[in-house]
Amino acid sequence: MSDGSDVRGFYAALGVELPAWAGVNATVRCFADPAAHAHEDRRPSCSVSTEHGAWMCWSCGARGGPYDAALAVGHTPASAIELMTHYGLAEPRDPRRQDASLPAARLRLVAPSRRPSPPRQLTVAEADVERWQHALFAEHRRAWRQALATQRLWSERVMRELELGFDGARITIPIRNATGQLCGVLRYRPGGDPKMLTARGTRLGLIPHPASEPVGPLTLVEGPGDMLAARAHGSAAIAVPGDHAWQPRWAKLLAGRAVTIVMDCDRPGRAAAQRIAHDLKPVAEVRILDLAPGRSDGFDLTDWLRQQYQPRRATCTPSWSSRPTITR
Repeated sequence: MSDGSDVRGFYAALGVELPAWAGVNATVRCFADPAAHAHEDRRPSCSVSTEHGAWMCWSCGARGGPYDAALAVGHTPASAIELMTHYGLAEPRDPRRQDASLPAARLRLVAPSRRPSPPRQLTVAEADVERWQHALFAEHRRAWRQALATQRLWSERVMRELELGFDGARITIPIRNATGQLCGVLRYRPGGDPKMLTARGTRLGLIPHPASEPVGPLTLVEGPGDMLAARAHGSAAIAVPGDHAWQPRWAKLLAGRAVTIVMDCDRPGRAAAQRIAHDLKPVAEVRILDLAPGRSDGFDLTDWLRQQYQPRRATCTPSWSSRPTITR
Protein backbone atom coordinates (compact mmCIF):
# COMPACT_ATOMS: atom_id res chain seq x y z
CA MET A 1 0.00 0.00 0.00
CA SER A 2 1.27 3.51 -0.76
CA ASP A 3 2.70 5.84 1.83
CA GLY A 4 0.27 7.72 4.03
CA SER A 5 -1.96 4.79 4.95
CA ASP A 6 -2.51 4.04 8.64
CA VAL A 7 -3.78 0.50 9.11
CA ARG A 8 -3.27 0.57 12.88
CA GLY A 9 -5.14 3.86 13.23
CA PHE A 10 -7.99 2.56 11.10
CA TYR A 11 -8.45 -0.58 13.17
CA ALA A 12 -8.14 1.41 16.40
CA ALA A 13 -11.01 3.59 15.17
CA LEU A 14 -13.05 0.40 14.76
CA GLY A 15 -12.30 -0.52 18.36
CA VAL A 16 -9.83 -3.24 17.32
CA GLU A 17 -6.43 -2.60 18.89
CA LEU A 18 -3.57 -4.21 16.98
CA PRO A 19 -0.80 -5.17 19.46
CA ALA A 20 2.11 -2.73 19.33
CA TRP A 21 4.61 -5.59 19.22
CA ALA A 22 3.01 -7.26 16.19
CA GLY A 23 5.00 -7.38 12.96
CA VAL A 24 3.49 -8.05 9.54
CA ASN A 25 0.47 -9.83 11.03
CA ALA A 26 -1.34 -8.98 14.26
CA THR A 27 -3.46 -11.51 16.14
CA VAL A 28 -6.65 -10.20 17.74
CA ARG A 29 -9.97 -11.52 18.99
CA CYS A 30 -12.50 -12.09 16.24
CA PHE A 31 -14.52 -8.90 15.75
CA ALA A 32 -16.74 -10.23 12.96
CA ASP A 33 -18.77 -12.66 15.07
CA PRO A 34 -17.34 -12.99 18.61
CA ALA A 35 -20.49 -14.74 19.83
CA ALA A 36 -19.67 -17.67 17.54
CA HIS A 37 -16.49 -18.42 19.49
CA ALA A 38 -16.04 -20.24 22.76
CA HIS A 39 -15.38 -17.87 25.68
CA GLU A 40 -15.78 -14.87 23.33
CA ASP A 41 -12.58 -15.83 21.48
CA ARG A 42 -10.47 -15.41 24.62
CA ARG A 43 -7.63 -17.03 22.72
CA PRO A 44 -7.44 -14.70 19.70
CA SER A 45 -8.00 -16.43 16.38
CA CYS A 46 -8.17 -13.52 13.94
CA SER A 47 -5.13 -12.36 11.95
CA VAL A 48 -4.88 -8.80 10.57
CA SER A 49 -2.21 -7.65 8.13
CA THR A 50 -0.56 -4.48 9.45
CA GLU A 51 0.59 -3.68 5.91
CA HIS A 52 -2.70 -3.57 4.02
CA GLY A 53 -5.45 -4.39 6.54
CA ALA A 54 -6.69 -7.70 5.12
CA TRP A 55 -7.94 -10.01 7.87
CA MET A 56 -9.06 -13.57 8.45
CA CYS A 57 -10.46 -15.47 11.40
CA TRP A 58 -8.95 -18.95 11.40
CA SER A 59 -11.74 -20.23 13.63
CA CYS A 60 -15.04 -19.05 12.09
CA GLY A 61 -13.70 -18.41 8.58
CA ALA A 62 -14.77 -14.74 8.32
CA ARG A 63 -12.39 -12.71 6.18
CA GLY A 64 -12.05 -9.58 4.10
CA GLY A 65 -10.34 -6.24 3.80
CA PRO A 66 -10.64 -2.98 5.79
CA TYR A 67 -14.01 -2.23 4.18
CA ASP A 68 -15.42 -5.57 5.33
CA ALA A 69 -13.97 -5.04 8.81
CA ALA A 70 -15.82 -1.73 9.11
CA LEU A 71 -19.10 -3.32 8.01
CA ALA A 72 -18.58 -6.18 10.46
CA VAL A 73 -18.44 -3.84 13.46
CA GLY A 74 -21.51 -1.84 12.44
CA HIS A 75 -20.49 0.84 9.95
CA THR A 76 -22.63 1.61 6.93
CA PRO A 77 -20.98 1.38 3.49
CA ALA A 78 -20.76 5.18 3.38
CA SER A 79 -19.21 5.57 6.83
CA ALA A 80 -16.80 2.70 6.11
CA ILE A 81 -15.51 4.49 3.02
CA GLU A 82 -15.33 7.78 4.94
CA LEU A 83 -13.22 6.18 7.67
CA MET A 84 -10.97 4.44 5.15
CA THR A 85 -10.38 7.71 3.33
CA HIS A 86 -9.49 9.43 6.61
CA TYR A 87 -6.80 6.82 7.33
CA GLY A 88 -5.43 6.69 3.80
CA LEU A 89 -6.89 3.30 2.88
CA ALA A 90 -9.14 4.70 0.15
CA GLU A 91 -8.78 7.53 -2.34
CA PRO A 92 -11.21 10.46 -2.07
CA ARG A 93 -13.82 10.38 -4.78
CA ASP A 94 -13.07 12.78 -7.65
CA PRO A 95 -15.99 15.29 -7.66
CA ARG A 96 -15.43 15.94 -11.39
CA ARG A 97 -16.49 12.40 -12.19
CA GLN A 98 -20.21 12.14 -12.72
CA ASP A 99 -20.18 8.47 -13.63
CA ALA A 100 -18.39 7.18 -10.55
CA SER A 101 -19.34 3.59 -9.81
CA LEU A 102 -19.49 1.87 -6.44
CA PRO A 103 -17.24 3.40 -3.76
CA ALA A 104 -15.35 0.12 -3.51
CA ALA A 105 -14.00 0.75 -7.00
CA ARG A 106 -11.91 3.60 -5.58
CA LEU A 107 -10.25 1.57 -2.83
CA ARG A 108 -6.47 1.13 -2.79
CA LEU A 109 -6.51 -2.35 -1.28
CA VAL A 110 -4.31 -5.39 -1.34
CA ALA A 111 -7.17 -7.22 0.35
CA PRO A 112 -8.76 -10.37 -1.09
CA SER A 113 -10.30 -9.59 -4.46
CA ARG A 114 -13.89 -10.41 -3.66
CA ARG A 115 -17.09 -8.44 -3.53
CA PRO A 116 -17.67 -6.83 -0.11
CA SER A 117 -20.43 -8.56 1.79
CA PRO A 118 -23.47 -6.50 2.82
CA PRO A 119 -23.95 -5.50 6.46
CA ARG A 120 -25.26 -8.41 8.50
CA GLN A 121 -28.89 -8.39 9.47
CA LEU A 122 -29.64 -7.70 13.12
CA THR A 123 -30.24 -10.99 14.89
CA VAL A 124 -32.25 -9.59 17.80
CA ALA A 125 -35.77 -8.16 17.73
CA GLU A 126 -38.11 -6.04 19.83
CA ALA A 127 -39.44 -9.18 21.48
CA ASP A 128 -35.93 -9.95 22.74
CA VAL A 129 -35.52 -6.44 24.15
CA GLU A 130 -38.85 -6.74 25.96
CA ARG A 131 -38.05 -10.21 27.32
CA TRP A 132 -34.65 -9.10 28.62
CA GLN A 133 -36.18 -6.02 30.20
CA HIS A 134 -38.66 -8.18 32.12
CA ALA A 135 -35.76 -10.35 33.26
CA LEU A 136 -33.80 -7.37 34.62
CA PHE A 137 -36.77 -5.91 36.48
CA ALA A 138 -38.02 -9.19 37.92
CA GLU A 139 -38.68 -9.01 41.66
CA HIS A 140 -35.95 -11.53 42.50
CA ARG A 141 -33.35 -9.18 40.96
CA ARG A 142 -34.23 -6.22 43.16
CA ALA A 143 -31.02 -6.58 45.21
CA TRP A 144 -28.99 -6.73 41.99
CA ARG A 145 -30.54 -3.49 40.72
CA GLN A 146 -29.84 -1.86 44.06
CA ALA A 147 -26.22 -2.94 43.74
CA LEU A 148 -26.03 -1.26 40.32
CA ALA A 149 -27.42 1.90 41.90
CA THR A 150 -24.89 1.80 44.73
CA GLN A 151 -21.80 0.69 42.82
CA ARG A 152 -22.39 2.16 39.36
CA LEU A 153 -24.62 5.12 40.42
CA TRP A 154 -27.35 4.10 37.99
CA SER A 155 -31.01 4.66 38.83
CA GLU A 156 -33.90 2.29 38.21
CA ARG A 157 -35.82 5.12 36.56
CA VAL A 158 -33.11 5.67 33.94
CA MET A 159 -32.62 1.95 33.38
CA ARG A 160 -36.34 1.60 32.65
CA GLU A 161 -36.42 4.67 30.39
CA LEU A 162 -33.58 3.29 28.24
CA GLU A 163 -35.05 -0.25 28.20
CA LEU A 164 -32.08 -1.98 29.79
CA GLY A 165 -32.40 -5.72 30.17
CA PHE A 166 -30.56 -8.88 31.18
CA ASP A 167 -29.99 -11.73 28.71
CA GLY A 168 -28.74 -14.21 31.29
CA ALA A 169 -25.10 -13.18 30.97
CA ARG A 170 -24.90 -9.44 30.35
CA ILE A 171 -26.87 -6.22 30.68
CA THR A 172 -28.48 -5.34 27.34
CA ILE A 173 -28.70 -1.76 26.07
CA PRO A 174 -30.76 -1.10 22.92
CA ILE A 175 -29.53 1.26 20.20
CA ARG A 176 -32.29 3.10 18.32
CA ASN A 177 -32.38 5.55 15.43
CA ALA A 178 -34.21 8.88 15.20
CA THR A 179 -37.57 7.17 14.61
CA GLY A 180 -37.13 4.67 17.44
CA GLN A 181 -36.29 1.70 15.22
CA LEU A 182 -34.05 -0.90 16.83
CA CYS A 183 -30.58 -0.77 15.21
CA GLY A 184 -28.63 -2.94 17.61
CA VAL A 185 -27.98 -4.05 21.15
CA LEU A 186 -24.93 -3.58 23.34
CA ARG A 187 -24.17 -6.39 25.81
CA TYR A 188 -22.46 -4.86 28.82
CA ARG A 189 -20.71 -6.46 31.78
CA PRO A 190 -19.15 -3.95 34.19
CA GLY A 191 -15.62 -5.12 34.92
CA GLY A 192 -15.89 -7.90 32.34
CA ASP A 193 -13.24 -8.94 29.84
CA PRO A 194 -14.28 -7.80 27.36
CA LYS A 195 -16.54 -5.27 29.01
CA MET A 196 -18.67 -4.65 25.92
CA LEU A 197 -20.00 -6.92 23.18
CA THR A 198 -22.62 -6.30 20.50
CA ALA A 199 -25.46 -8.44 19.21
CA ARG A 200 -24.69 -9.73 15.74
CA GLY A 201 -25.67 -7.24 13.05
CA THR A 202 -25.63 -4.23 15.41
CA ARG A 203 -25.08 -0.82 13.87
CA LEU A 204 -23.47 1.42 16.43
CA GLY A 205 -25.04 4.75 17.32
CA LEU A 206 -25.31 7.38 20.01
CA ILE A 207 -27.28 6.26 23.07
CA PRO A 208 -29.93 7.50 23.45
CA HIS A 209 -30.44 9.02 20.02
CA PRO A 210 -30.16 12.83 20.23
CA ALA A 211 -33.50 13.21 18.46
CA SER A 212 -35.18 11.80 21.57
CA GLU A 213 -33.73 14.57 23.78
CA PRO A 214 -35.47 17.90 24.42
CA VAL A 215 -33.84 21.06 23.10
CA GLY A 216 -31.01 22.13 25.36
CA PRO A 217 -27.40 21.40 26.31
CA LEU A 218 -26.09 17.86 26.05
CA THR A 219 -23.17 16.05 27.67
CA LEU A 220 -21.37 13.59 25.39
CA VAL A 221 -19.68 10.87 27.46
CA GLU A 222 -17.56 7.77 26.88
CA GLY A 223 -19.58 4.59 27.17
CA PRO A 224 -23.07 3.69 28.39
CA GLY A 225 -21.96 3.23 32.00
CA ASP A 226 -20.99 6.89 32.38
CA MET A 227 -24.11 7.95 30.48
CA LEU A 228 -26.40 6.03 32.84
CA ALA A 229 -24.67 7.47 35.91
CA ALA A 230 -24.81 11.01 34.54
CA ARG A 231 -28.49 10.78 33.65
CA ALA A 232 -29.26 9.40 37.10
CA HIS A 233 -27.74 12.62 38.46
CA GLY A 234 -29.71 14.98 36.26
CA SER A 235 -27.49 15.44 33.20
CA ALA A 236 -28.83 15.13 29.65
CA ALA A 237 -26.04 12.70 28.74
CA ILE A 238 -25.50 10.90 25.44
CA ALA A 239 -23.08 7.97 25.16
CA VAL A 240 -20.51 7.38 22.47
CA PRO A 241 -20.16 3.55 22.52
CA GLY A 242 -16.39 3.79 23.13
CA ASP A 243 -13.34 6.00 22.69
CA HIS A 244 -12.76 4.70 19.13
CA ALA A 245 -16.43 4.36 18.14
CA TRP A 246 -17.19 7.98 17.20
CA GLN A 247 -18.24 8.42 13.57
CA PRO A 248 -17.93 11.89 11.94
CA ARG A 249 -21.41 11.59 10.40
CA TRP A 250 -22.92 11.67 13.90
CA ALA A 251 -21.94 15.34 14.25
CA LYS A 252 -25.00 16.46 12.29
CA LEU A 253 -27.22 14.76 14.88
CA LEU A 254 -25.97 17.32 17.42
CA ALA A 255 -26.22 20.36 15.15
CA GLY A 256 -27.28 23.54 16.92
CA ARG A 257 -26.69 22.10 20.40
CA ALA A 258 -24.36 23.16 23.19
CA VAL A 259 -22.29 20.01 23.71
CA THR A 260 -19.88 19.27 26.55
CA ILE A 261 -17.51 16.37 25.79
CA VAL A 262 -16.44 14.30 28.81
CA MET A 263 -14.16 11.39 27.92
CA ASP A 264 -12.01 9.21 30.18
CA CYS A 265 -8.77 10.60 31.60
CA ASP A 266 -6.28 8.66 29.51
CA ARG A 267 -4.57 9.05 26.16
CA PRO A 268 -7.31 7.35 24.06
CA GLY A 269 -10.06 9.28 25.84
CA ARG A 270 -8.40 12.65 25.37
CA ALA A 271 -7.58 11.89 21.74
CA ALA A 272 -11.22 10.91 21.15
CA ALA A 273 -12.39 14.18 22.74
CA GLN A 274 -10.26 16.18 20.30
CA ARG A 275 -11.53 14.21 17.28
CA ILE A 276 -15.13 14.64 18.33
CA ALA A 277 -14.69 18.35 19.03
CA HIS A 278 -13.11 18.81 15.60
CA ASP A 279 -16.16 17.27 13.92
CA LEU A 280 -18.67 19.16 16.07
CA LYS A 281 -17.22 22.68 15.91
CA PRO A 282 -18.70 23.51 12.46
CA VAL A 283 -22.25 22.64 13.63
CA ALA A 284 -22.44 22.99 17.42
CA GLU A 285 -21.21 24.96 20.40
CA VAL A 286 -18.66 22.59 21.89
CA ARG A 287 -16.29 22.38 24.84
CA ILE A 288 -14.13 19.62 26.31
CA LEU A 289 -14.28 18.94 30.03
CA ASP A 290 -11.19 17.20 31.45
CA LEU A 291 -12.21 15.82 34.84
CA ALA A 292 -8.65 15.26 36.12
CA PRO A 293 -5.92 16.87 33.98
CA GLY A 294 -3.16 15.34 36.08
CA ARG A 295 -4.39 11.77 35.69
CA SER A 296 -3.98 9.25 32.86
CA ASP A 297 -5.32 6.11 34.52
CA GLY A 298 -8.76 5.96 32.90
CA PHE A 299 -10.48 8.00 35.64
CA ASP A 300 -13.98 8.55 34.27
CA LEU A 301 -17.22 10.40 34.90
CA THR A 302 -18.59 7.65 37.13
CA ASP A 303 -15.45 7.85 39.26
CA TRP A 304 -15.83 11.63 39.47
CA LEU A 305 -19.50 11.40 40.42
CA ARG A 306 -18.65 8.81 43.03
CA GLN A 307 -16.21 11.28 44.62
CA GLN A 308 -18.80 14.06 44.63
CA TYR A 309 -21.77 11.93 45.64
CA GLN A 310 -23.26 12.58 49.06
CA PRO A 311 -25.95 10.13 50.31
CA ARG A 312 -27.87 12.90 52.03
CA ARG A 313 -28.11 14.76 48.72
CA ALA A 314 -28.85 11.78 46.49
CA THR A 315 -31.49 13.66 44.50
CA CYS A 316 -29.33 16.71 43.82
CA THR A 317 -27.42 17.44 40.64
CA PRO A 318 -23.62 17.51 41.16
CA SER A 319 -22.22 21.03 41.28
CA TRP A 320 -18.92 20.30 39.46
CA SER A 321 -17.30 21.71 42.60
CA SER A 322 -13.86 20.25 41.85
CA ARG A 323 -13.49 22.69 38.93
CA PRO A 324 -12.40 20.30 36.16
CA THR A 325 -10.51 21.85 33.28
CA ILE A 326 -12.57 23.16 30.39
CA THR A 327 -11.15 23.50 26.87
CA ARG A 328 -13.06 25.43 24.24
